[in-house]
Amino acid sequence: DGEPFLVHNVDILSNVDLKDFFHHHVASGCKATVLVSPRQTSRYLVFDGQHKLCGWVNKKTGETKPRDFVYDEKRHRCLAFSGIHILSPDIFPLMEAPCWGDQFSIIDFYLSACRSIDICGYAEEGLQLIDIGKPETLAEAERFINNVLK
Repeated sequence: DGEPFLVHNVDILSNVDLKDFFHHHVASGCKATVLVSPRQTSRYLVFDGQHKLCGWVNKKTGETKPRDFVYDEKRHRCLAFSGIHILSPDIFPLMEAPCWGDQFSIIDFYLSACRSIDICGYAEEGLQLIDIGKPETLAEAERFINNVLK
């Protein structure tokens, strides 16, 4: 047992209310909660009507994960991962399987586990995100910070 904890990619700036995000995760009972948004991308996490992760789709190529997942735009909601998530400690034993090794994609892990444990999506109204992992986004990040701090 123990307290859930936040995993936050260092190159993401956002206006998410982390306290509300954390409380939502705890109340949901999910093993992991990923911050998502409806922003445009080609690769999406796919959620069911209860905000549970059920797959992944690349809208450009039609590729889906897990391998036998069938995307249905009438039943599923596609949202983009933000690089921010909360994990409950009891998810870690699942990461110790030999297939994962020392380094692995957390999204691939979530997709492999989503049929056996609840991994939830959290889409905050008015969420703003900037990926500052590229030098050309630094000026945009400065404007973002100045607007958030007003």
